[in-house]
Amino acid sequence: MTRDDLDTLFASPAALLAAAPEGLRDLPAAGGGAGREAYAQAVTILDGAEVPRAEFASWLHFGAKVLGHDAYADLVAEAEPGMPWRTVWAWWRPVGAYRAKPNLSGDADVEVHEGPDGRLLLKLWSQWTQERWLDPATGERVPAPADGEFAERPYDALDEGPVLFDPDDDHGLHQPDAWEEPAPLGGDRVMFFEPRGVVVLERNGTAADGQISSEAVSWGSGAPWFAGPTAAEAPLDAARLEEAFDADGMVLLTPDQLPAALTHAPTRDLAVTAGLPTWFAAGVATFTLAWADGKAQGLEPDENGLLHLGTFELAYGDIGRVLVHPETGAVSMVRNGEGPFPFARDTETFVRLLETVYRFMSACWSPYPGEYGKRDFLSEVAALEPLSVDEEAPAENVWEHLFAAILELSPWGF
Repeated sequence: MTRDDLDTLFASPAALLAAAPEGLRDLPAAGGGAGREAYAQAVTILDGAEVPRAEFASWLHFGAKVLGHDAYADLVAEAEPGMPWRTVWAWWRPVGAYRAKPNLSGDADVEVHEGPDGRLLLKLWSQWTQERWLDPATGERVPAPADGEFAERPYDALDEGPVLFDPDDDHGLHQPDAWEEPAPLGGDRVMFFEPRGVVVLERNGTAADGQISSEAVSWGSGAPWFAGPTAAEAPLDAARLEEAFDADGMVLLTPDQLPAALTHAPTRDLAVTAGLPTWFAAGVATFTLAWADGKAQGLEPDENGLLHLGTFELAYGDIGRVLVHPETGAVSMVRNGEGPFPFARDTETFVRLLETVYRFMSACWSPYPGEYGKRDFLSEVAALEPLSVDEEAPAENVWEHLFAAILELSPWGF
C-alpha cells in the first residue's frame, strides 16, 4: 500500500470500515493522519476483542473523540449510523500518550450533582487533579456553583430505561473491565470514569436493541500510532507547564523579577516565556522554587559562583539545594552540605525532568494492557539527562529517589 493509498483509506471512515480487518494488515510505518490515530486507539483498547462492524465504529468514534479529532468522529457517525453507542465527549488519556492530565489514579471520584431545576453538573476530584466542575452535556469546565445550590444526587437515583452495557439489554457489547459503574445522566446518556479519565456515552437505542448485522471479528492488534511529535520532541510552553503543574504550581516571571546576575539567555527566556514550576511533589519529596515571589533580582551567586534556584526536601532531614550557573545555565545540587555536583545539563532539562515525572504518572500507575509506561519513562529521562540514570553519578541517587515515586511506589506514596 502506497502512502497516498494509506492516506486515502484512513481519510474515509466508510472506506476504513469497508476494508475490514483483512485490508488493514501490514500497514506502512508512516501515513494515515487523524484516521489512523483513531484506528490505532480503537484497536489497542479492544486488545483483540471480537466485535461487529457497527460496534467497532463506536470504538473508532471513541478514539477520535479522545484524541480531539471531532470532525473525524462526525465522519465515523455518518459512515455507520448503526453504531450502538457514541461518545458525546471525553476527557481521557489516549493509549500511549503520556500526558499529565487527566490523572485520576489513587483516590478519585466523579459525582453527579443536581440543581433545584433538575440541571446536572459533574464534580470531579482526585488526589492528583484539582477539583473541577464539568457540564455533562459538553464536558466543558464551568465555575463551581454556590454552596447549597447543587446537591450530590443519591447513588441509587437511577433513570428508568435500559442502561448502556447492561448485559440483559445490549446484546453482549464489549465493555472494558474498568468501566464498572455507569452513572445515568438521562436521555440514554451515561458517564463512566476510571484512572485514565471521564467519558459520557450515548446509547443508540434502535441499534443497541436490534439484531447484530455482521459477524464479530478482531479488527487487528498493534500499538498506538501518532502523526505528530512526541512530548519529548515538542518545545516547552506555558500551557504545557500549566497542564503538568497546575496554574498555582508554576509562574511566569518578568525579566526584572529574575536575578540580575543571571546572564544565561536560554534560562531567562524559559522563565519569561514558558515559566518555572513553583512546586513539585512526588512520593515524599517536594521542590520549592526560590524565585516564586518575583523578588530574586538582587540574588547574588554563592561562594561557588552559583545562584539558588530552589530546594528539594527529599526525605525527612534530607535537603537538596538546586543551583544554577549564572552564565552557562548548568544546574547543580548541594545535598546536605555536600557538593555542588552536576544535576542537570541546564534549567530547561531540569524542568523537563520534573514535568516528565508528572506526564508519566498515569501510565506508570494505571497502564493500558500492552502499555509500557515505566520502560518508556526511563528511556525518555535517559535521553533528556544521562546523569539521571548514571549509577556512578551523585545526581543519579537523587533522581532515582524522585523517579521511584512512579516506578516503585503507588499513587498513595507507599
